[in-house]
Amino acid sequence: MKQILFIINPISGDIKKANLPELINQYLNKAHYAYTIAYTERAGHASILAQEAIDQKIDVVVAVGGDGSINEIAKVIVNTALTLAIIPLGSGNALAYHLELPVKKIRKALEIINIGKTIKIDTLTSNKGEVICFAGIGLEAAAARTYRHLGKRGFLAYTWAAILSIFFKFNPQKVKFLADGVEREEEVYMFTVYNARFLGYKLGKVAQVSIVDGMMHIVVIKTFAIWKLLWIAILEFIGKVHLAKETEIIEAKKLHIKLPKKAHIQLDGDSFITSSNFELEINPLSLKVIVPQSLENY
Repeated sequence: MKQILFIINPISGDIKKANLPELINQYLNKAHYAYTIAYTERAGHASILAQEAIDQKIDVVVAVGGDGSINEIAKVIVNTALTLAIIPLGSGNALAYHLELPVKKIRKALEIINIGKTIKIDTLTSNKGEVICFAGIGLEAAAARTYRHLGKRGFLAYTWAAILSIFFKFNPQKVKFLADGVEREEEVYMFTVYNARFLGYKLGKVAQVSIVDGMMHIVVIKTFAIWKLLWIAILEFIGKVHLAKETEIIEAKKLHIKLPKKAHIQLDGDSFITSSNFELEINPLSLKVIVPQSLENY
């Protein structure tokens, strides 16, 4: 019998979690799993619980929350024998959408834990921390920082954060970077590194992104006239941003960004300001994840 630990973030997303223990007890296959439940109490606590799971030789750790919770757990269990499962109850749920997991549907997520298959996916190692879904600088990072401080969650709150960032909190930045040793300089609105193909809420889709190909996809949106803003926003919304002539998509295994002073940077939606350089490198097939049996394109 496998040992499984549910790490629940009680404040992620906008769905109540009071009945989670009852649902786990009712729908988890207890002939296959012996389970325990732990709740996070503060930022970073999920990482501590994940490390304890390693020490206790737990087989499966379940992230119950959003992309931030997944990041806290995954960065500890990457390159270990532990397997990650996900009950996606966060706001953006970028990794869940990529892996076709049932978002905010607890019973169906538990069924996948019972009968799903285990695959290995790529992660990204950086000098700022492990990245599972996406990272970047520029407008999207500024919006993530604004969103974090709004005190509200959900798609409308994120949209409002993006509007505030576009018109009041962000200007295009000149960025020098090396992608697999090739040096470039561009003035950008957005500079986003994709490991999963969504930014969250199924927004910003880049269809060609694979989470098992050993490559990161760097989406660069260069400076554009303000009158084009609505057009580019629409392309982002429908997952066709590559159609904008200001967009370039670069594939690489290593990335070094020479950041401007006080640059906005985000890792899996967690945004902060830094002036130090940013380095990323692909870590191929480094994380075991339970996914639906039906998942084929990943």
